[in-house]
Amino acid sequence: MACVGKRWMTVRRNAAAVAFCAAAAMGAHAPAQAIARPDAGVTIELRPEVKISKSQVRLGDVAYLTTQNLPMLRQLMALPLGAVPRPGSPAVLDRETVERWVRARNGLLAIRWAGPSEIQIESAVQQLPGETVISAAESALTRWLSKRSLRVDVQPVSTARDLVLPAGKPTLHVRPFASHAVPSRRMVVWVDAWVDDRFVRTTAVSFEVGAWASVPVATSDVERGAPVDPIVLHGALQEQEVDVTSVRRSRPVASAKSRSALAAGEQRLRRPLRTGEALTEAHLAPALAVTRGSRADLLARAGNVTVQSSVEVLQDGKTGEVVRVKVPGATGEVLARVTGPAQVEVQP
Repeated sequence: MACVGKRWMTVRRNAAAVAFCAAAAMGAHAPAQAIARPDAGVTIELRPEVKISKSQVRLGDVAYLTTQNLPMLRQLMALPLGAVPRPGSPAVLDRETVERWVRARNGLLAIRWAGPSEIQIESAVQQLPGETVISAAESALTRWLSKRSLRVDVQPVSTARDLVLPAGKPTLHVRPFASHAVPSRRMVVWVDAWVDDRFVRTTAVSFEVGAWASVPVATSDVERGAPVDPIVLHGALQEQEVDVTSVRRSRPVASAKSRSALAAGEQRLRRPLRTGEALTEAHLAPALAVTRGSRADLLARAGNVTVQSSVEVLQDGKTGEVVRVKVPGATGEVLARVTGPAQVEVQP
């Protein structure tokens, strides 16, 4: 509804109020579908205060109407006045504004006005217990942690404040956790409150978290570059139950995918692993298929002819990368693609 003029005052300083239209007082054109004149007069008695559960304020919400013309009564009751104030921010509408707006919609209709000179309008509200919000957040966090650990301990540290919401059916939606999120000592869960499928507000709930998982822990020092294979896993690492929220900088190696890569010998240490330190994803890098100074088998193909020779590898490389190699007796270097452990192939 386009408002040509606005006249209102708030009950509290800095409280948001509704804007109510007084188009006739500002010389606006009356709407095309003006209310028809009835055969009998109309009495409109304003109410001193109202609480409204809908999104729009209508004349029938703020006044008692009396007329012998039923179609006229229905049209006046449905006459829109503006948007309802926000919950907790009541507004006051004066009778003069209402009179001008009603006259703009029904021409020269004689109306007898009664009731107070002002109407206090509030949004009908409900209070959702803070414990309900915390319970929803705690359940979602516990489920998320349980997929990443053996046991969890979740303790809310936020104050259980009730949520003031508009009237209607309230629903809580916990926001999904970020894909890169890891269990940490302090975690925040965001909960969105909806009423009748309409978003109203969001609130944050903080928790102190403990999450224990079985992860490899070093029983002795392992130097940088060492392959993390079953031998290393058996000799230098031991499974221990660790509170993963206490592990800094990276995610501990606890997932089935990470364990599978370790068992297959597809990983190496990117940095040293010290005694008592939990193995994390930050320690690991893909295992090298060839290393500088080692020997590798070189395959060279020309049509149906394949030649194999032993070459010296001049730089580290993983499968799929191109590295420099030196062929015995040759004066220069050759570029070859790494095809597997100690296997390279001359580029065509």
